[in-house]
Amino acid sequence: MLKVNIRKDYLEKRKQLSTAELQEKTALITEKFDKLNLPAKHQLLSYYPLNSQNEFDVVIPETMLKKKSPGISIAWPKLGIDEITMEAIQLNKDTLFVKNRYNILEPLDGEKVQPELIDLIFIPLIAFDEKGYRVGYGKGYYDRYLLRCRPDLIKIGFSFFEAVGSLNDIHQFDIPLNFCISPTRVYEF
Repeated sequence: MLKVNIRKDYLEKRKQLSTAELQEKTALITEKFDKLNLPAKHQLLSYYPLNSQNEFDVVIPETMLKKKSPGISIAWPKLGIDEITMEAIQLNKDTLFVKNRYNILEPLDGEKVQPELIDLIFIPLIAFDEKGYRVGYGKGYYDRYLLRCRPDLIKIGFSFFEAVGSLNDIHQFDIPLNFCISPTRVYEF
């Protein structure tokens, strides 16, 4: 299957989920995340979940991580001025947010976190395959960013649906996830 077709189909499937289905699937994913045995982490790169796209609410696992590791720092991405790169910006209680050109909240300013300091990342996705390759929104921000990160970075995706068989158009710069959590299981790659 091609990413463009999967992207279209799964965006539509996700938009068709009712509020009750989203709540049920979110609860199941959250339970599985809570049981995931992650080593202690210090720096998380998360993101703003798009309610308009029925994305999984990553604020829930962020909160869970804060309880398990009170010292964990959380950053969110901010698009670069060149609009093809992104940086991780440290969040704090005074962080102000602005919507970028994709209508996604990002930190207005703040301390940039170097990619090699991030040891855990939540990556948005629309779908994923059985090898851990994800279908994102098609701009390549995360794949370009991940090339700058350390090799032992743990990459986690959350999906309301199970893995698709196989993506036929994987590129040499596509980087697979380590885990993807669905309502029925934790996929480990």
